Amino acid sequence: MAAADSPRLGGVDRKHVEVLAQSDIEPILVHRGTRRVVDGMHRLQAAMLQGEETIPVRYLDGPADEVFIHSVMANVSHGLPLTLADRRAAARRILGSHPDLSDRAIARITRLSPKTVSAVRRVSTEEVPQSKARIGADGRSRPLDAARRREAVRAFFGEHPDATLNEAAASAGVSVSTACEVRQRMRRDKRVPSPLPSAAGGKPEGGRCAERGRPRRAETLAKDPSLRLTESGRALLRWLNERAPDFEVGRQLMAAVPPHCAVVVADLANSYAREWQRFASALDQAVGDTDEK
Repeated sequence: MAAADSPRLGGVDRKHVEVLAQSDIEPILVHRGTRRVVDGMHRLQAAMLQGEETIPVRYLDGPADEVFIHSVMANVSHGLPLTLADRRAAARRILGSHPDLSDRAIARITRLSPKTVSAVRRVSTEEVPQSKARIGADGRSRPLDAARRREAVRAFFGEHPDATLNEAAASAGVSVSTACEVRQRMRRDKRVPSPLPSAAGGKPEGGRCAERGRPRRAETLAKDPSLRLTESGRALLRWLNERAPDFEVGRQLMAAVPPHCAVVVADLANSYAREWQRFASALDQAVGDTDEK
């Protein structure tokens, strides 16, 4: 069994080993392919201090170049906490081995903030290989020049309004779904007039106006006979009502989110928002197709 590739800069803490040796030893985590300890060097030393010749083991399968990442994730979730210096050093090393991982993804692994990981990336720019894409916490790869590519899709549709989504996506090197989103946004821009300035001459309160308008739109839907008087329509109204967010409650609950859970909660909220966006885009597509016909 090989020694752990530990993220602890100070190595094994002898006092922690002595504390662990006073109780039963839990299984350690070992990478099956390399036989390297992923998590449990303190427990291994404690078993040796007890005079044990064997120790319970759980095996980890997967690529060898991800062993260190699993070691960091295991050590930040339980046992003797990693210091800030340990976690920053771990982030620097992961940036070196996996430069395509996003700041948010590395932040989740190391329990650092995305801003801290971004700062480590900037300091390590000369050492870290540069990638043209980032793999986010959701596992999806996104190009760094996404904004420029979206503009390229928009320009392509401007010059070729009858082009298919596949043609537009191929022209800018984006996914078909991205090309579809760009086209839908272009259609909405043509249909929706620009918002007027507020009476005070300032910028329109888009978010607040939309929030105030939600109850009115919901009431309008509830009064529509085609929805109110059909089973499928009533099912749709119930579904929308159940999923209507209570923003005031949400603001109150934000104070209850622990800092180390904030990234996960934000990722969940973003994933829900993306699903709603896909739902809205599909409806826009249907409306646009109807208008074209």
